[in-house]
Amino acid sequence: MANYARIAVARSSSGFTVSSNSATLTSIAAFAAMSGGAGGTVTHFGIGTASSGTGHLLFFGTVTPNLVVAAGTTPKLDTGTTITQAASDGMTTAAANDFLNLLLNNTNWANVGDATGLVASSTAGSLYLSLHTSSPGEGGNQTTNEISYT
Repeated sequence: MANYARIAVARSSSGFTVSSNSATLTSIAAFAAMSGGAGGTVTHFGIGTASSGTGHLLFFGTVTPNLVVAAGTTPKLDTGTTITQAASDGMTTAAANDFLNLLLNNTNWANVGDATGLVASSTAGSLYLSLHTSSPGEGGNQTTNEISYT
């Protein structure tokens, strides 16, 4: 059996669906089944830049209902797993959608600066889903409260 590891999600529309200020997973993300270790209750997920180690945490959100991870459990995040660009930041829905599409789907954000706008990466790469036993918080990174098991 494999140990817990973050899951790569393509920076494309095959990884995330963006609509109405929010992004959701396009398909179910299944982590390795737990065979040993402490496990715990997953209350939050993260989206970050690193496959392992500290990494830059870009977004985090709650997992509802919480996932109890014990021996034989395969934790999964479903297509209801959502991040939302907060309305309190003053960003319009159109701008939030463009921002999320640029970051998560590697899609150009046209007409920012000039007609070319903010250009997508030449190689999209992946972002990495992580599981957390409590909120990583605004100042956290990908290892903050990240679950660990074998």
